Amino acid sequence: MATHPLEVPEILTRIGQYLPLWVERDEDDLGDKVIAFDHQTLLSCMQVSKLWHQTLLPILWHSYDGLKMNALPQEMMEPAISLATQKELIHSNPRLRYLEWHGPERTTALEMEDFVGLKCLQELRLFHWDGGDRRLARVLRAVSGTIKTFEVSRIQGVLPGDLSGALHRLLDPILHPEVQEEEYIVRINKNKNSSNSNKGNGINNSNRNSVSNDSAAMMTDPNLFAPSQTDALVIRDQTVEEGLVLPYMEKIKVIFDRNPDYVELAQCCPNLKRLTVAGLGHGDTYRLSRCLRDHCQKLKVLVLKDVLLPQEEAIELLRSCLSAGGLTKIHLDVVGFQQDCISAILLHSSTLEQLTIASTEEDAVDLEGVLRIMVECTKLKTLRFMLDTAAPDTDVLEAWRAEEWACTGLERLGLEFNYCEFGDEDDEEGDSEDDDEGYDIDEEASRDEDEDKNTVEQHTEREEEKIRQGTIGHTEKEEGCAAGGRTMTISSEIPYMGWYRHPQESHDFGSSGRRKRDETDKPALRMLFEMVQGLSQLHTLVWKDIEYSRSRTPRRCRHIK
Repeated sequence: MATHPLEVPEILTRIGQYLPLWVERDEDDLGDKVIAFDHQTLLSCMQVSKLWHQTLLPILWHSYDGLKMNALPQEMMEPAISLATQKELIHSNPRLRYLEWHGPERTTALEMEDFVGLKCLQELRLFHWDGGDRRLARVLRAVSGTIKTFEVSRIQGVLPGDLSGALHRLLDPILHPEVQEEEYIVRINKNKNSSNSNKGNGINNSNRNSVSNDSAAMMTDPNLFAPSQTDALVIRDQTVEEGLVLPYMEKIKVIFDRNPDYVELAQCCPNLKRLTVAGLGHGDTYRLSRCLRDHCQKLKVLVLKDVLLPQEEAIELLRSCLSAGGLTKIHLDVVGFQQDCISAILLHSSTLEQLTIASTEEDAVDLEGVLRIMVECTKLKTLRFMLDTAAPDTDVLEAWRAEEWACTGLERLGLEFNYCEFGDEDDEEGDSEDDDEGYDIDEEASRDEDEDKNTVEQHTEREEEKIRQGTIGHTEKEEGCAAGGRTMTISSEIPYMGWYRHPQESHDFGSSGRRKRDETDKPALRMLFEMVQGLSQLHTLVWKDIEYSRSRTPRRCRHIK
């Protein structure tokens, strides 16, 4: 009897690659289509036969996305969510190259044994674990021969010195009351009498008073940050192991709170090329500057998001990265943005390709000085300013336009102002629907929704047919606008000076998914279009939170990254 085609594994495998697993749901509050996982296809196939189950399961169920798969029945997930099952899965896949592991809801300690067999691991992302007692250091040591990318968030219990094995700073008992006295890092000399140091076993209860006295004296010790080779560290009655070295690590990302010391982590990576720190408030940037200058001399990308930097700290940080030969990407959140900070950025002008600056102080922004970046940075491809200040007036724009920009290869330009201010609660109703009604460039009075529709309806059927066919360009009517004639509306269908307006792609700074109405000064916008006319590579322009592009179909990005 002939075998049925649907019982041949090779045929089933090919069919499985075409089965519909993802469906498009309704739009969310931001107006985006939601892509969700349709589990019914998976369930139906698994119930046909054992052959179907064995053949199709690896094809249909190869990854898990908690956001896109939140509609899955609980019974589908229960067999796979226990920690023991997760560990078994990792142990049975020693050739893993990428591992993202979220710890259980109840914080659980990392175990080195779960990682020692991963001899091919290159990317590791750990979230919500206990890395104390040097557990995190041991995990990283286990994969140090291959790991290139490390992302970490909410790792508890990691003390200073756990990663580097060298004393960087002494915990201040006033700033860190949660750390017990016997847990403080104490320098001892290996040459001391073994009886005084309890034969290397650390600090016991009998000499706790001496620990307190030593700690007080060390806070004023000028050599605190330069321990000698004869020094050792004692933490919780244990001598610390030698420092961790990650020779192949190229990318580090530390996000949110309760994390290991990112400066100490970076110090362990002599070949680090990219460092991203996000959401940690004010960081120890002077220590970071010393670390990057002395230990990370191949760094090319520096991203500090939500790490509010006074300008003098930002300047020191940018100067410290010169030992790497110049950065290619910079993202900094600074308090104010003036000439000295701009000059520090220009130290990297010969290599800089991507620059994002967010400034949170209205009266300390030098808009005219921004021009220096455009004039001197020859390799820029992405330039984004998010400034808590008023948009530049026509005088500033005229000064920008008068100079010849050196960044002729610029592809994305973002000029966003008052970015810290959120949409007012009393914005007009219907703003979220203001996606494609059109926008009058020259007429200063704002229009309501009905007037916009009437303007669009004034176009001839011939022009509308061109729009539908995608052949419309600079029409006669548009050319008349450039010469001072009748205004032509700009929208995602009708260009003005070669640019389309895409409010559906623009930033959502309002509440409850409502978009803030564009209040752009029309002459300024026209001047802006003229200013970038010679930048042939520029495809995306963000002005006052509204995205414009030279294509009717915008690049699929919510914002300039």
